[in-house]
Amino acid sequence: MQLAQEDRVTALSFRTDDVPMMATANSEGDVALWDLDNKRLMHVLQNAHDGVISSVDFMVGQPLLITSSADNSIKEWLFDGNDGIPRLLRSRTGHFAPPQMIRYHGDDGRHLLSAGRDQTLRFFSVFRDAQNTELSQGSLERESRVRHARMSALRFPAVTQFASNTAMSRDWDDVVSCHQGSRDAHSWSVERKSLGKYTLESSDSSIVRAVAISACGNFGFLGLASGVIEMANMQSGLSRRTFVGHTKAVTGVHTDACNLRVYSTSLDGTLRIWDFATGNQLHCINMPSTPSHLIVYRESSLLACACDDACIRVIDAESTRIVRTFSGHRNRITDLAFSNDGRWIVSSSLDCTIRTWDLPTGYMVDWFRVESVPVSVAFSPMGDFLATAHMDSVGIFLWANRTQFADISLRQINPHSDGSTDGSVAGAALVAMPTTAGLVDENEETVEDVEMDAVYMAPEQLTDNMVTLSSQPKSKWQTLMNLATIKKRNMPEKPAQVPELAPFFLPTTVSVEHQFDFGTSDAANIPTDPTSSKLISVSSESQLARILFNAHTTRVYAPVFEYLKTLNPSAIDVEIRSLPVDDQLKALKAFVCATTCQLKSKRDFELAQAYLHVFIAVFTDIIKANARELEPLLAELRNELKAQWDTVDNLIRYSACMIEFMRTK
Repeated sequence: MQLAQEDRVTALSFRTDDVPMMATANSEGDVALWDLDNKRLMHVLQNAHDGVISSVDFMVGQPLLITSSADNSIKEWLFDGNDGIPRLLRSRTGHFAPPQMIRYHGDDGRHLLSAGRDQTLRFFSVFRDAQNTELSQGSLERESRVRHARMSALRFPAVTQFASNTAMSRDWDDVVSCHQGSRDAHSWSVERKSLGKYTLESSDSSIVRAVAISACGNFGFLGLASGVIEMANMQSGLSRRTFVGHTKAVTGVHTDACNLRVYSTSLDGTLRIWDFATGNQLHCINMPSTPSHLIVYRESSLLACACDDACIRVIDAESTRIVRTFSGHRNRITDLAFSNDGRWIVSSSLDCTIRTWDLPTGYMVDWFRVESVPVSVAFSPMGDFLATAHMDSVGIFLWANRTQFADISLRQINPHSDGSTDGSVAGAALVAMPTTAGLVDENEETVEDVEMDAVYMAPEQLTDNMVTLSSQPKSKWQTLMNLATIKKRNMPEKPAQVPELAPFFLPTTVSVEHQFDFGTSDAANIPTDPTSSKLISVSSESQLARILFNAHTTRVYAPVFEYLKTLNPSAIDVEIRSLPVDDQLKALKAFVCATTCQLKSKRDFELAQAYLHVFIAVFTDIIKANARELEPLLAELRNELKAQWDTVDNLIRYSACMIEFMRTK
C-alpha cells in the first residue's frame, strides 16, 4: 500500500479502536486522515497547528487523537461523528515565539497579559493553566482555508506595546494595543477573550508607537511617531482630544489617578505634562538623555524613565524635578516596573541583569544575573511575584518575593561592583531560571537549610547629631508624669477595715466533744530575748543612690538610665523620692549631672524629660533653698535642655507645615 500526501510527512499514528484509520502530519501544520480499507484520503485538518507537527498519537482503544507542534501547543481531537471527521476537544497553547511585553491584568495579581513576536496577545492565569488562552483575532482558521494561506499571514503585526485597565471591563473593551509598523491601534476585551469593537486610527497616518488607558477606563491614548498624542473614547471609539507639542516620536504615555494630568516622553529628549481636560501643555522637562520607557506610580505621582544612557531617572510630577537617578546597568534598559507599594523599581537590561532599586534610600538593594536576556518585567499588584520574559524563551517566569515570607535584610549594594570600580566586591550571582517544577530539586538545598545571614540590628542612634527617642512604651513615661493623679483617682472611697486577729488554725481541747481552746496561746509562753530589737534594719541608701554615687565618681552615667529603664513607673517614683539629702547634696548633684550627660548624648529624650519632671516636683523646695550651690549644674542642664528642645520643636513645626501645605494644595 502506498499513500501520497502534500509536503514532508513528520509523524503518523494508527487508530486502535477497531476503525481502520491512519493519521499523518506534515511540516505545514496539516493532519491527514486516511481510510485504510478503501485506501483513500478521508479528510485533511488544514492549519491544525501553526508550525511543524512533531507528534500525532491515537489514544489506545479510544477515539482520541493527540497532536503537538512547534507552535508550542498540544491539542486533543475527538472522533464522535458518523462522518469520521474529528472536532477539537481541548487544547493547551502558549507563545511559540518569545514574548516582548508582559503586564499584570487586574489588581488581584492572578492574571497576566503577554504580547509575543508570534503576533499573538495571550491571557495567562498565574494559578490555573486551564484558563490560559489566546485573545482571538477573528475566524483565522476559516479564512486561512478560504484563502489557502497560513494563519500567521492573516494575523495582526506583532504587538509592540499594550495597556489594560479593569475599571470598565464589564461594559466595554479594556485593552488597547499598537502593532509593529501599523498606523492603527486595536481594542480588546479580556472578558470575551477576543478582539474588541474598534480600530483606533491615527489622524495623520503616522505609526502608533505608544498606548495607554486612563485610570477610569473610559479613555485610550495613542502616542504617534509624529509626536502627537490622541485621546479616544473606549466606549465609542471616537477621537476626543489631541495633545500637540512633541517634535519626534512618542515613546511613552500615561495618566494620573484622577484624570488631571497626562505624562508623555519622546525621542526629542523631553518629558511633558499635559492638562487632561484641555490638552494644554503644563510643564516640559528636558531630560539629560533620551527617554525610551516611561512608567508611573499613580498613588504618589512618581514617574520613572529609562534613558538611552542606561540610567533610570525618577521624576516627582508635583515639583517637576528629578528626585532620583539610578545608574549601574552596562547596556540598554529593556523594561521597568514599580513594586506594589511604590518603594522599589525593578529594571531589566541587555546586560542580563535584573536589579531592584530602593526609592527612599536611593540604593540598589538586590540584583541577579540570568543566562537569557530579560526583555520585560512586571511586578504583581499583591507584591508576591515578579514576572519576567526573556529574549530566547517562549515562557513567562515567576520569581517569588522572599520578603513576603522570610526576614530578609536589605542593604546597599554597589551597582558597579561587577566592574573595575570595586574589585573587592563580587558581582551579581548567576541564578538558574525557574521551571515548572520550581527552583529546588533533590540536589539543592531548601531555603530553610541555607544558613541565613545574621539579622541586621539597627543601632540605637544612627548619627550623633540626631535626637532619638527610647524604645520604651509611651504609656511608661506618661504614667510616671501623671502618677499622683492616677493614685488619687484609684484611691478607695472608704478606708480599708482591719480584720479581727485570729489564728489560722483554732486549737481544740482534748475531750470527747469537739470544743475550741480559747486559752492563752503557746506564742505567749515563748521566751523573749531582751537584747533583740523589734526594728527592722533598713539601709540608708537605695539602689539608685548607690548607682548615682558610683557614676558620679567614674563620670560614666549610662548605668543610671539603664537601671531606671528596668523599673515600672511606681518603682521609678519611689527611687527618685528615696534619694538621700545630706549637707553636700551628693545624690541631687549626681542626678542633675546624669540628666545633663544623657541630654548631651541625644538619646532617650522623652525619658530624660519625664525623670527630670519627677525630680523637680519632689525636690523643688530643696533646690530653691540651695540655689546658689546648685546654680552651675542647673545652668548647664537648662542650656542643654533648651538646645535639644529647640531642635525637636523645629522638626515638629516643619513637619506640620509640610502636611498642611500638601493638604491644602
